[in-house]
Amino acid sequence: MSKASLWRDILSSKAASWLLFFCLVITGLSIIGLKDIGLASDYKIFFDEQDSDLLALEQMDATYTATDNVFIMIKPKQGQIYSIETISLVYQLTDKLWQIPFSSRVDSLTNFPFSWAAGDDIEIEELLYEAEQLDLARLNFIKQAAEGERDLLDSLVTRDGLYTAINVTTLMPGDNHKAEILAITQAVEMYVAEFEKAYPDHSFYVTGLVTMNGAFFKAAKKDFTTLIPLMIVFVLVAAGVILGSAQAALSILVVLVLSLMGALGLAGWLGINLSAPSVSAPIIMFTVIVASSIHIISYVKRQLILGVSQFDAVLSSYQHNAKPIIVSHLTTVIGFLAMNASDSPPFRDLGNIVAFGVLFSLLLSFTLLPRLLLSMRISAKQTIVTNIFQRMNGLATVVIQYRNPILLIFLPVSILFASLSFLNETDDDLIKYFNESVPFRVQAEEIDQHFSGLYNIGYSLSSNKENGIFLPSYLQFIEQFDIWLLQQQEVVITDSPLHRIKQLNRLMHGDDNQYYRIPETARVAAQHFLLYEMSLPFGKDVGNQVSFDKSSLKLTARLKNMTSVEMLAFEARVSAWLQLNNVQGLTFEHSSPSLIFSHVGQSNIFSLLQGALVAFLVISLALAAVFRSFYIGILTLIPNLIPVGAAFGFWYCIQGHISMGLAGVSAMAIGIIVDDTVHFLYQYIEGLKRGLTPEKSVTVTFEHTMSAIVISSILLVVGFMLLSSSSFEKNAQMGLLTSGTIVLALLFDLIVLPAIVLKFMRKLPHREAETQLTLEQAK
Repeated sequence: MSKASLWRDILSSKAASWLLFFCLVITGLSIIGLKDIGLASDYKIFFDEQDSDLLALEQMDATYTATDNVFIMIKPKQGQIYSIETISLVYQLTDKLWQIPFSSRVDSLTNFPFSWAAGDDIEIEELLYEAEQLDLARLNFIKQAAEGERDLLDSLVTRDGLYTAINVTTLMPGDNHKAEILAITQAVEMYVAEFEKAYPDHSFYVTGLVTMNGAFFKAAKKDFTTLIPLMIVFVLVAAGVILGSAQAALSILVVLVLSLMGALGLAGWLGINLSAPSVSAPIIMFTVIVASSIHIISYVKRQLILGVSQFDAVLSSYQHNAKPIIVSHLTTVIGFLAMNASDSPPFRDLGNIVAFGVLFSLLLSFTLLPRLLLSMRISAKQTIVTNIFQRMNGLATVVIQYRNPILLIFLPVSILFASLSFLNETDDDLIKYFNESVPFRVQAEEIDQHFSGLYNIGYSLSSNKENGIFLPSYLQFIEQFDIWLLQQQEVVITDSPLHRIKQLNRLMHGDDNQYYRIPETARVAAQHFLLYEMSLPFGKDVGNQVSFDKSSLKLTARLKNMTSVEMLAFEARVSAWLQLNNVQGLTFEHSSPSLIFSHVGQSNIFSLLQGALVAFLVISLALAAVFRSFYIGILTLIPNLIPVGAAFGFWYCIQGHISMGLAGVSAMAIGIIVDDTVHFLYQYIEGLKRGLTPEKSVTVTFEHTMSAIVISSILLVVGFMLLSSSSFEKNAQMGLLTSGTIVLALLFDLIVLPAIVLKFMRKLPHREAETQLTLEQAK
């Protein structure tokens, strides 16, 4: 059976109708899974459930009070915080914040438990217990107390007195994490808005882990609700303008929406939730699917312009494009599946969801799309766009004439830029996961200028003995560690019970400063601390710093804003000090959300780059198998690998570092840009098989295929540039870098690839003896 007869049967046979029905049923069953998909709101989604770093953090949270918090910084626009108005504001807002859902502790200047000696006893009272106490005398007392209190300075009050803060610790049950996060963030936003209105002469800034979780959710929701509708409009308008047919654009949209819903539904069946990184999957799917559909429909349009009937035009398009479209879909799937090498689940989810969508697109492009194209009337009129892109002979002539200079100039320059890619530093910054349009990032960066916001490391130091934290030898080690930490330039302040134990010893000796030291015996230290615990007001227990059996305590180093590389270097330096100075019987663990993000950020960069390398090799081997030539498979690396390398080289010139999201671009890009290489090589090789000279085969390929390659590449660039408007910085950078990669790949396909095949592939390795055709016959 001839190829034409085969495709005629596929388009019109009863079996084809059953195949279409089967594909639609599969798609429909997958779409049902949409009911199970949602938007994740927990930063822990970036980690596997059995991730050792996450388990260490959860173990620390189980030993001490969880660190999920909301941190609100307050600044009077004029003067210091020590005024009646500002202290009254802090008192009232502190009281309000207790009403936040799941709040377990609220710490502020006004409710700080201030302690002093009263004979042989210790008195503990909040700095401002009742609003009626606030007068000038109490105000001066609060100021003097705050300026001399180590646990307040740089934690809740700045040394210059210009800023104060309130820290809310939350304890969420975890039954519905998204609802719990939203309940907390909405309550905080409501109270902050209320106080901004009541106190217009004060500025408010909010950060914290709970706020960050809310920002992840909001970024994902914003992208999902704004970028996807924009993409649908873009598809309809762009396809309609390019193809000159609203019905053709509608057919693409039907395939696109079914593929999208099928992919998301299948993700729902598999228990995958969308998150800030993976919410970009629909945008990427839209772009890739539209680009492949353009190859089919633009060829139909070309045939209609030549006077061919619509049925024969569709038939001819599938004869011409079927094999390269199948290959390009599969290579795209390979590229996105390579993201499964990621150490972070959301990036694996992104790759898998897009791969699902491309597979649905492949099925529907060969079952539903031809039926849609045959059932609607497509205009045979030329459009301005098709007129421009179909006049490719001039470019083909230039490339053929100057192929040697092109190779001598473009290849070395591209390789030079590709070599710069190795100079990019692998780095990440937790706050910069969001762009500057996100209030969370702006406010978190401002808070970091005055306090330590998100960046800290908690060290759990265990004596491995009940009540062991009161041993003088143990406390002396803690004191040495604390002094050393405060000497490190990254550390803003440290938090631990050490200061309180030394202060209690002073208070029990008539507030004599020479007794501000570690008690002489463990028994005395334990008695002082028990007395202190029993005197603490509600919500001020020491469970956030001391284990239940008093065998270990947590010393937290609060840090300046740091990149992942700086954070890991600091961690290594501290661990080395602990190993060198450790005392017998003492063990330690350390963790924090910012630290585990630094770990996964670095490991994910390398794992994604390794996945990209595997994708390169698999795709090259696949192309070698498709073209039945290992030589051709190796040759395809040039137009596919060099543009990716050159794009990262350009990125080095403008940015200089690769973050967690960008590392996946190489795998994604190779899966996408190889499509155009496949279309070009397939048509070029078909020309050689028919007996055309290499020059004539290049010319015919330009006339028949290059317009679709240019159009699809432009659509890809615009689609990924749309993604670059995402408020989630990782997605935005991914869109920008992928767009640049596609532009460079298009230049390679237009200029360098033809020169390469004319130089290195003038004959097929296993050329079949066929009748030589003239250029006119080939057309």
